[in-house]
Amino acid sequence: MSSLTVLNPSPTTTPDPTVAVNALVATAQTAFNAYQSFDQAAVDRVCAAVVASARQHAKDLAFLAWKETGRGVAEDKAIKNIYASQYIWNAIKDDQTVGLIHEDPQNGLKQYAEPLGILAGVTPVTNPTSTVIFKALLALKTRNAIIFGLHPQAQQCGQATVLGLAEAATKAGAPAGLIQCIAQPSIAATNALMNHPQVALVLATGGPGMVKAAYSTGKPALGVGPGNAPAYIEKTADLDATATDIILSKSFDNSMICASENSVVVDRSVYPAFKEALRARGAYFVPAADVPALTEAVIDPERRTVRGPIAGQSAEKIARLAGLTVPAGTKLLIAKLDGIGPHFLLSGEKLCPVLSLYVANDQASAFALCRALLDYGGLGHTAVIHTQDTRVSDAFGLAMPACRILVNTPGSLGGIGGLFNRLTPSLTLGTGSYGKNSISHNLTDRDLLNIKTVAVATRHPNELIGELRDLIHAN
Repeated sequence: MSSLTVLNPSPTTTPDPTVAVNALVATAQTAFNAYQSFDQAAVDRVCAAVVASARQHAKDLAFLAWKETGRGVAEDKAIKNIYASQYIWNAIKDDQTVGLIHEDPQNGLKQYAEPLGILAGVTPVTNPTSTVIFKALLALKTRNAIIFGLHPQAQQCGQATVLGLAEAATKAGAPAGLIQCIAQPSIAATNALMNHPQVALVLATGGPGMVKAAYSTGKPALGVGPGNAPAYIEKTADLDATATDIILSKSFDNSMICASENSVVVDRSVYPAFKEALRARGAYFVPAADVPALTEAVIDPERRTVRGPIAGQSAEKIARLAGLTVPAGTKLLIAKLDGIGPHFLLSGEKLCPVLSLYVANDQASAFALCRALLDYGGLGHTAVIHTQDTRVSDAFGLAMPACRILVNTPGSLGGIGGLFNRLTPSLTLGTGSYGKNSISHNLTDRDLLNIKTVAVATRHPNELIGELRDLIHAN
């Protein structure tokens, strides 16, 4: 795209969402059919053009998202846009996704990749442009078409992203209509898209209600559950490095990546030193008398989740809303809690630079606290440990009901992979059966393919029958 295209706000009159969705699906089906003639080289040329466009406009789209949603940090959103395009592309660009993708002559097996069809992409307000880039790139790499249902509070930036990527794809030779979005968002329109009989799979990123709706469509769905990641600071941890990691993780885009730490569990013997290390890097420890006010400001008591307007706000703004006075430059608010669950609402997922803290008497109690935190809204997602003892990190990994166990790593940027570790780079993080998800890994291109296996006979039928008869007579 030569310039960023921003649509005017939707008119007040809303057409029948079913009619609009039917038109989008018809266009997508035509484009999908034409795209099937593309070989691997042609597919990769289209993808590379889309990546270049997304990278070129990463800052513009980030600023648009920040301005429209009022959440996060514009510069960090630009980094996420580059990650969703260039970093993801670096990880998948050499993947074979067209035709014969694997051959095992010794065992007489050949695998062929085929696309799924038309995908429905549901996107969140927390990562509105980077999620579009990520899902569109994976769809193009696997020769699928994708139609987005954008979050209503991120419609302008989402549409600008969709239009820009679509333009870049068609200029690179792709059929028009591979990347589209619902022009006027509504729950009814998104439901019509997800339930359309020609939509093959739903890629849902959003709140629990939307993800549950995606899994209720009667078709394959890849949706992710909430994160309530605990971080265990074990007595052998490098406290300075650990404090740096946590401040980085929680302040990045004001903690809107779902793998961000929501609580820290600290061994009692290192708590005083760790507290000072955090303070030195911009953390403010909320006095016990002020924790109820902070809780009231951050958490909706009815839903027991973060208040919508709070998600993605800065620590200083949240402090003001809670009536707290904090030093200028405060990056993180920390509240020490004595329990977990509905009577301690700050113990849940917060999606903002607010952290709950627990002090553990020993390793067993620390593990128990981390498991309880995961059980309170974070099952299957992410757990973090900071330690220099590999025996402890191994035991932690075995004990935690989480699909990503991060060792000596910032939670948010570690969970998405490819930056601090070799996890699969992704912006959709599966939580497995723990979190009622269909995948337990970081979503990648292979998840959007049908893999056909051609198996050649490796034994003569008479040989096998003779062997079976010998077994029967032996018994």
